[in-house]
Amino acid sequence: MKTLRHWRTSIRGFSLIELMVAMGISMILLAALSSIFAQSITTREKIDREGRKIETARYSLDTLAEDIRLAGYFGNYSPPFASSTPADWKYVDPCSTTGGSPLPGWNATTSPVQVPFPIFGYEAHGTGSLPAALTACLDNYKTETDVFVVRRASTTSITAGGTGYVASDTYLQVSSCPDGTVDTQAFHAMSTATSTDFNLHVLGCTSTTPGANASVRKLITRIYFISQCDDCVNDLDSNVATTGDGIPTLKMVELAIPSTGGSTLRVVQNVRTIAPGVENLHLEYGIDTTDDGAVDAYVVSNEDPRQTGATGTAVTGMRLDSSTENRWEDVMTVKLFLIARDLQTTAGYTDTKSFTMGSKTVTAAGDAYRRRLTSSTIKLVNMSGRREVP
Repeated sequence: MKTLRHWRTSIRGFSLIELMVAMGISMILLAALSSIFAQSITTREKIDREGRKIETARYSLDTLAEDIRLAGYFGNYSPPFASSTPADWKYVDPCSTTGGSPLPGWNATTSPVQVPFPIFGYEAHGTGSLPAALTACLDNYKTETDVFVVRRASTTSITAGGTGYVASDTYLQVSSCPDGTVDTQAFHAMSTATSTDFNLHVLGCTSTTPGANASVRKLITRIYFISQCDDCVNDLDSNVATTGDGIPTLKMVELAIPSTGGSTLRVVQNVRTIAPGVENLHLEYGIDTTDDGAVDAYVVSNEDPRQTGATGTAVTGMRLDSSTENRWEDVMTVKLFLIARDLQTTAGYTDTKSFTMGSKTVTAAGDAYRRRLTSSTIKLVNMSGRREVP
């Protein structure tokens, strides 16, 4: 009997107090685990957003760098710069799609030859504003952000009148024998409805056997700028204070001649979104003043450094600023500064950070978006390579 009573006592359950203590400990552990889980989600979201900003900046810089490195690439034509008759570099309205033969800013029959600037920029920080003719062809341009233009030829050559050739588009054809016996000029830069107008020749031509015509390369004019919106048509966030979806976006405009040819209409061939979330763009230009391909100083452009009375067609002697030494044809490198922001706000966060973009300072926005500054220095390979001293 004693043995049975002892067995029953040894297997009795938890008391009410023991049960309440166990439940309390479990709730404390559960609350701690929930807090850790919530914190890990928040941390993970911050890491994801930071990663997206880094990727946005990286992709933007890679895209811009590719075009900047190619600025001034004109196939196998190298504009003279160190002889007694260096090329006469010209400013051409970046939004003009005026056609013709030759194209504005190009002329191989003059001495010296005329060639457009390979890169050209507008400084837009401060109280001033960009020329109205420029912003008119940009898609909801965001004020106080820089704009720059790249001109170059396509890296792919085609045959005039052949596959891929578009009549009245802009092309460059370079002669391999411009000695006057067959070809009287170094290049054609024109838009024409008649492909046989591209009649310059390849190497090996003679007066008796001219040989084959040289290939042509499409001439490219691209404008990079910051737009107020990615989707500028649909107000996706239903916010009447913003334009379209209200997401600042790095965009590129590529210009083309109208299909009728010869028109002065500003026709946008391609508006491309590079990266949503890029909020600010600033450039500083490395200038070579000694003709050796090395950078002697970094400067910024004026808001509108065109000469007084410039019509925007083809103007000589354009400078970045008031210094006579700082000419656009002497730009060898570009420092790019980008500010990328989150696409969504962060609850309980206020952005109090200001950013130094080279010589410019961007004050704190005071909103709930997190931002990141990225910079890179890019070399204009074609422009600097032609001047490098062995």
